[in-house]
Amino acid sequence: MLWNRSLHPRLGMALALSLGLSACAQMVQVSPQQSVSDAVAVQAGRERILALSPAVNARQLAPVQRALNAARDAVARNDYAYADRQTLLARVLLDNIQTRLNAAPSNSRQMALQSQITNLQSQIATTRQQIATTKAQIAQEAP
Repeated sequence: MLWNRSLHPRLGMALALSLGLSACAQMVQVSPQQSVSDAVAVQAGRERILALSPAVNARQLAPVQRALNAARDAVARNDYAYADRQTLLARVLLDNIQTRLNAAPSNSRQMALQSQITNLQSQIATTRQQIATTKAQIAQEAP
């Protein structure tokens, strides 16, 4: 009997939890319109962020803007499948731009590296000159 007493509260608790989770799942249903609209907004935000970069010009972002406008128009006419495809296209285009930005060093970084190379080459030339001068001094002092 002791085993049955401890089992009933556990079953009751499990039943209450499962019913509660089921009710929560039913309350949080996102409509297709909301889902696609949110996806369009996310990609539009990414587009605005990339537009702030001096390394990205408006011509590169034009296909993204066309895809996002087509997605917005499709949402307005309740064509969620087309809107989803256009949003996916915008995402891929933005990913490609981001990949190119990440792969290419920025101009300022490239200029800093070039400056370092020039300084190191100057130091190498100075060191070689000092070595040549030292060798000449040793040759003069040698009997």
